[in-house]
Parts: sequence; C-alpha cells; structure tokens
Amino acid sequence: MKQDNLKILAIGDSLTLPRGKDVYYEDTWFYKLKQKFSNYDFFPLFKRGITTNVLVEWGGGDADTIEEFPYGADCLEHFIPDIVILQLGIVDCAPRLLNNTERVILKRLPKYLANSYIKVVKKYRKRKLSNTFVSPQKFESNLLNYLDRCKRNIVEKVLIIKIPIPTKKMIDKNPLILKNVTIYNKIYDSLAKKYSFVKCLNPLSPSKYDINIYTDGYHPNKEGNEFVFKSLEQELL
Repeated sequence: MKQDNLKILAIGDSLTLPRGKDVYYEDTWFYKLKQKFSNYDFFPLFKRGITTNVLVEWGGGDADTIEEFPYGADCLEHFIPDIVILQLGIVDCAPRLLNNTERVILKRLPKYLANSYIKVVKKYRKRKLSNTFVSPQKFESNLLNYLDRCKRNIVEKVLIIKIPIPTKKMIDKNPLILKNVTIYNKIYDSLAKKYSFVKCLNPLSPSKYDINIYTDGYHPNKEGNEFVFKSLEQELL
C-alpha cells in the first residue's frame, strides 16, 4: 500500500457526527484521524439516519452514463478511494413500530391523520424484529454489491466499524434491538471472511470498558469516539 496521499472515503450515519455540547466536531473520531494522518486525503459522506441503501442508491449518472457510473457511485466510483471506512447499520436494523408499507402510506396521508394513526400504534403495539428499515437480506445484498464494486475498483482496504452494542438505557426503550444488532453484525463478520480486503472492528462495546462510552446509551461520547479513533489509527499505521 502506498504511504502518501492515500484517498480515504468515510461513510457513516449519526454515530460519526457531532452531538452539540456532548460531542464537538473536534471530539469525533473523523477529526482526530484527519489530524493524525494529515498527509492523507479524507472525504466524509456522513448523514444522520442513513442506511446501507446509500451504498447502492446515492449518485450514479443519467441514461447515457449509467453503465459507467452505477447507482451508489457517490459512495465509491466518483472517488475510487484507496481505503473505505464504513460506520453503518444501526438505522438498518433497529426494530420499529411500523413496517415499511405503513410508512409509505403514512407519508401520503395528511399530517393529522398520520399522527393519529401513530398515536394509536404506540398505545397498542410493540416493536417487531421484522419491522426494520432494511431487512437482513437487503442489508447483506447492499454490502455484497458494494464490496464487489470495491474489488473491481481495486480498493485496498475496507474497514467496517461494527454496529455498537447498546447499553441497558437503549435496550429498555427498544428491547429487541440487541438481538438485531447481533444478527446484522454476524453478516458483517461473514463478509470479512469472504473478502480478504475487509476487516471488521468492534471498538464500541460497553462491557469492554469501566467508563461510559455513550451519550444516550448508543451514540458515542468523547470517550467512545476516542476508542473508535484508536482502533482506526492502528489499522492506518
């Protein structure tokens, strides 16, 4: 692997971003990584609430260029990075009250009707493992598509930050979340075995540490970001 001017593309959800006074930008693992490896070229694709669907949906081209730039090109082909860092999955796997069909219908209803429906659902229904934004099958399909494209474009390394293990505070709000986190992380582990250039990192697990690593039972605080940074730093060194 070349040592200078590496292009590093980082893709992530809200776990990568600042959180007001709890986590300033300077506290994030991304900022720390840029400071440590100032000779590398980092580009972030971070957005709250995104799923692995972005890997196959973001970007692309018009009808004349779609073969050259497939959907998902903003997450790979437009940059052709040497290294990719992924921190995605919690939005995919978190059990929800509504299924995808209901969510589509509610978007088309007047706001007052949608809110009334949701209020009733919250009162009489519990979250289900199958009510996720992205099913395990689609999650795996998205990643297979993306990693196959990484292979074709000679990406040297893909570093996957596994879905963090939530604390009791988060589990109390969403009792089934731990089970789905385990299911989806196993998919990550299986892909790391399939592709030699993929490595899974697991820096965020409360049981590893004697200190609090989350702001709310799930999003990493300053200390949590430091553990992610240290884990990535070792890989880039």
